[in-house]
Amino acid sequence: MKRIFFILLAIVPFCINGQNIDDVYKISAVNYQGTAKGAAMGNAMGAVGEDISAISINPAGLGLYRKSSFSFTPSLLTTYTKSEYFGNSEKDNRTCLSVNNIGYVETSKSGDIKVNWAFAMNKTNNFNNRIFVNGYNPDNSLIDAYFAEIIANDIYNEEELNEYSPSYIYPIWETYLFDFNNDGSLTAYVPEGGIQQLKGVNSWGGTNEWSFSSSINVKDKLFMGFSVNIPSVNSNRITDYEEVFEDGGNTYSWWQQETLYTSGWGFNGKFGIIAYPSRWLRLGAAYHTPTFYNLTDRWRTETASWETTFIVPTSHFNYSLQTPWMLNGSAAFLFGNFGMISIDYDYVDYKSIKLYAPNYDYEYYNDALKETFKSSMNIRLGTEWRYRNMCFRGGYSFYGSPYGIHATDGFYNKHNKNSFSCGFGYTQHAFTFDFAYVYSLQNQEYNLYSQYSGYYDDIKLNIVNENVNAHSLIFSIKVKML
Repeated sequence: MKRIFFILLAIVPFCINGQNIDDVYKISAVNYQGTAKGAAMGNAMGAVGEDISAISINPAGLGLYRKSSFSFTPSLLTTYTKSEYFGNSEKDNRTCLSVNNIGYVETSKSGDIKVNWAFAMNKTNNFNNRIFVNGYNPDNSLIDAYFAEIIANDIYNEEELNEYSPSYIYPIWETYLFDFNNDGSLTAYVPEGGIQQLKGVNSWGGTNEWSFSSSINVKDKLFMGFSVNIPSVNSNRITDYEEVFEDGGNTYSWWQQETLYTSGWGFNGKFGIIAYPSRWLRLGAAYHTPTFYNLTDRWRTETASWETTFIVPTSHFNYSLQTPWMLNGSAAFLFGNFGMISIDYDYVDYKSIKLYAPNYDYEYYNDALKETFKSSMNIRLGTEWRYRNMCFRGGYSFYGSPYGIHATDGFYNKHNKNSFSCGFGYTQHAFTFDFAYVYSLQNQEYNLYSQYSGYYDDIKLNIVNENVNAHSLIFSIKVKML
């Protein structure tokens, strides 16, 4: 049964559009970017509050603001990737400048019950990355995986192939890389092994969340808040795959490029509470509803061989995505006015991810997602210590894999992510300047063909080991309205 699920997850998106299971996860996941204060504290901000990025974790934290303020946070992100494939290592990197958040908070001036509100944009994920894989494969070609797929789906001619996979496998037939024989068997014009394989993936964009939030402060003891949010998706990816081989003293190659652009909007709600059971302890809890996205994929493929070039014009597909719901629990341990230690725990139900479309039945695919994805957790730790008008901060965050915390093999790519951070803040009158440095690392292992086909049981040695290290420099400016 699991084998059937794996095939559905790998193949169904390619029958419809350019998305695959990792893209579904990428859009569904939240990886808080934060203000410089929040990022330096590992974004363990659920019970800390009084920070524009903390509102996206627990909107009750808006109630801790004493004065109206404006915040703005730009950041510089550099990712370094290292891949290992058949003993060969390759490195690549990408640098981008983005805005983590911008927002305004309005506070009440007096009364036992104070009502604050805010309008803000917070970046919840950053897709900027570049990966290059290069290795000599002595055993097989991607076309071998495609042959297994064609045979398993009882495809015997080019008309059936065009109906089944018009954007990926059919263009390979159009460029004379293989052919159907009269009896329905297949002949490849690319050798089975002895091939140099190269793959490059260049991605950029991210998800932003526009929020209107409000919070009630009851005698500085109890804070309750909610937010209505409109998240947006802007994801771009260009994938180049190439195979090079020699035959009869001549060098031949074939190449396929996919350009995929995903965009859309959604909505969700968040509800939170923060309480002071004692002077040294602050407790928080929040519930995030699923986000309901309306998305559009636009993709284009171009395939070229030593014979000819075939271009599939830009196509598009509209669909809806329901992301996981999430529960957040948090605590902050206060040491007078000198410092604090904070901890956040998220429970994320990745099993609840679903896809919908008016002209396609996703029932079996959603069953496969439920079988494949697991419930997971995120843990974030942070600390802040003050000296006069300066603050010194540190933090750690762990974001769990949607395949399970201990997922290690085969189709289940590792997605556990660890981040270490530090920073400082300086306040002068109404102005606060914060700085943070965040180092993140993520290791994963996958089959080179898994993006293209689920039919690689006999060629599982095509394993790519990939390490991604990210360095973020984050700056925040906060201005209090006196």
